[in-house]
Amino acid sequence: MVAMTACQNEAPFDTQSPDDAPLILKPYNESGTGSFTYSLANPDTPLFDSVTVTPSKYTTVNWYLDGQLIYTGTKIEMCFPAGKYALVIEAVTQAGKKTQRTGSVTVKPYPTDPYSAAPAGGRHLVPGLVMTVDGDNLDQVASVKLAKDIYGSDVICSVEPTAKTAAQIQFTLPETQDGNYYMFFVDAEGKLYGSNIVGVHNGAVALDGFSEFVPGEEWTITGVNLQDVASVTVDNQTITDLTVTATTVTLTAPAAEVGEHVVSMKNKDGSDVLFITAEGTVAQTKTVVSEEKTIWTGPNYLQWDENRVRIESADMAQVPAGSTILIYYEKLPSGHEGYYEGAEYKEYQKMKVMTAWWTDLFPEFDVTDDTPKPYSFTYTDAMKELVDGQNALSVAGWGLQINKITYK
Repeated sequence: MVAMTACQNEAPFDTQSPDDAPLILKPYNESGTGSFTYSLANPDTPLFDSVTVTPSKYTTVNWYLDGQLIYTGTKIEMCFPAGKYALVIEAVTQAGKKTQRTGSVTVKPYPTDPYSAAPAGGRHLVPGLVMTVDGDNLDQVASVKLAKDIYGSDVICSVEPTAKTAAQIQFTLPETQDGNYYMFFVDAEGKLYGSNIVGVHNGAVALDGFSEFVPGEEWTITGVNLQDVASVTVDNQTITDLTVTATTVTLTAPAAEVGEHVVSMKNKDGSDVLFITAEGTVAQTKTVVSEEKTIWTGPNYLQWDENRVRIESADMAQVPAGSTILIYYEKLPSGHEGYYEGAEYKEYQKMKVMTAWWTDLFPEFDVTDDTPKPYSFTYTDAMKELVDGQNALSVAGWGLQINKITYK
């Protein structure tokens, strides 16, 4: 009995070692992807969560938003300006061994706050030019600030708007170095409101239209500072017969086989045009010969009848019955696509495909994470007859950005 009592009173054997590899035990993601998403109702709602790690005695937990260290510790309770941020939770031991979980933090604005939700491709500003930004409650904005940090304390520049309405603001960006910055709106009382990230570009940058082309057809690449572009090269074919503006480069697409190719662009002085891609900013990128033909290009933010897509019957005449029509879309960021019912925020994204007379080709439906991208359908004889007789093919809805519509 004495021996048994002594054993029961002993402390349990501690198996933790400073040389152990770190593990984040909780929260646990059932999918195994290690991706964690937080949605906060407003800027006064804190990110409130905790993590359990091992070896706990020898591990530090760091929380990063968009690569900025914002907290160290296992339990966080912090508020952030409105916007969407990339989240990394990192566990690092005294021996320097690391593991991490990734995700995002979305902070929704109050319904009366000035706010601008960046589309999926982001926003891109050019110093010296008049910039236009869409949003909500923008008539309250007294100045626009760009800052390096998520709280707006490390300010790069501040400028007053030259024109503003509730839905749109214009300003001329002063001399500013290239980079990605947080945009803040400031009201007359000096209060700051977060509005996501903008990219500043002093050189030529291609933003869209370069990822695919149809040989022999007109090919338009869009961006900023493109007025001095001298050539577009696809693999070993260099095209110099271009029509250029500050925001577009248009050419006849070269002959190429269906599949993947490499595209690059040069300015008159021989410098590279940079491409903004999902992988980063690069001097050359992949492009694909597509079997699809474009019949409409955007972007267009669906707002039911006020701002729907309309493709006239004359343009739809080229689309034969039996073709597949593809609608390329993005869901708008949280905070833009919903509405308030009393104090409760309602989010939704819907699409409706129809004629100009609102005759359904596809009745209104919810767009969810499971909805195919692009959304596609077969253009039947019956649909073609309706579109030809009722002036246009239209796409209406809410909470969506329509980028282009093609057929094949």
